[in-house]
Amino acid sequence: MKHERKSKRRNKTCDVKGCDEDKKQSVPVGKVSKKTDLEIEASGRNAYLCKKHWKKYKKATKEEREMRQLSWD
Repeated sequence: MKHERKSKRRNKTCDVKGCDEDKKQSVPVGKVSKKTDLEIEASGRNAYLCKKHWKKYKKATKEEREMRQLSWD
């Protein structure tokens, strides 16, 4: 018998202060606060970001991700 995994954060919204859009992606709180100017209201390890804030986070960490990818080659 298969058990369904229950998520505590189902139907969760974005953790950025003042945003109430649906979550898209989760990222470590420390990385978000260091790399962007977003104010996070998360209490745990990860922060959930909506599509708009996820895009902003990706732009802020683009250079870091490219450098990491180059080191793999």
